[in-house]
Amino acid sequence: MKRSNRLVILVGVLLAIAAFVAIVILLSNREAAPAVDEVRETVLVAAQDIAIGDPVTPESVEEQQVDPEAVQGTALSSTSAVSGEPALFAVPSGSQVNAETIGRGTSVTVNIAAQLEPGEKAISFQVDRVTGLDFLVKPGDYIDVVFAGQVDVVQETADSAANPDEAAPPRFEVAPGLEDQRTVKAILQDKRVLYVSSTRAIEPEPVDADGDGAADPDQPAQAVIDSVIIVFAGTAQDAEVIKFAQRDLLEVGQLTAIVRHVDDDAVEETLGVTFDQLVAEFGVRIPDIAERLNEEQAP
Repeated sequence: MKRSNRLVILVGVLLAIAAFVAIVILLSNREAAPAVDEVRETVLVAAQDIAIGDPVTPESVEEQQVDPEAVQGTALSSTSAVSGEPALFAVPSGSQVNAETIGRGTSVTVNIAAQLEPGEKAISFQVDRVTGLDFLVKPGDYIDVVFAGQVDVVQETADSAANPDEAAPPRFEVAPGLEDQRTVKAILQDKRVLYVSSTRAIEPEPVDADGDGAADPDQPAQAVIDSVIIVFAGTAQDAEVIKFAQRDLLEVGQLTAIVRHVDDDAVEETLGVTFDQLVAEFGVRIPDIAERLNEEQAP
């Protein structure tokens, strides 16, 4: 009986020793196992201060590993992702350079104020496919703005011209046949684009020709009109010019955007164009009958 109890105790001691050894082995293996690498993401940071409009080149940025939660905007992971695009806003040295910096991001948040230099204002106007270069204008481009409109040609009235009082203010009237004369002029030059809206399509409106309140199936709907808003940096004077030239959304077509080279900041002296300019400066021919009539009416 005593021998049996001793055997049970011995077996229990051996099992306890075996369990202890197994625990020690497991703990040592856990300590020896390599730690799991911390997840990091590659971003680009500015190697130097980058000002608004400066080209973002592979030399001006460097790759850096950051925590995924520290990624700002749409990350660029290689210096080869940039090739000289102008910076839309200033980036201090060491700060992240993302796709939004060069106008390629997917972020819906646009900070217009951050893209302005001191003294600049954000100004907008509307263009269609023709006047907006088929919507190829993008943030960072530099544009000129050309105005096209109609003016009435005026002349001094006969009684005003015959008035002997030289101090009397002259009076004018529209010259017969010269109403709504076309005139074209470049009114703003070398303006930096800040933002271009997505294409906005105006849905076709059904045509109710007979007035019965229902669309007529045989009548084609009105054509879809596409337009976008271009926002550029300028002055308060520029804003006044744009507001006068394009008073409301119904006047799409008066203003045309022209893209220029990013390094071209020269202001070109233009003549502007009216019909008489086309004749005098560009050699547009007037029909012979009009010339003869003018000669006959000349004193």
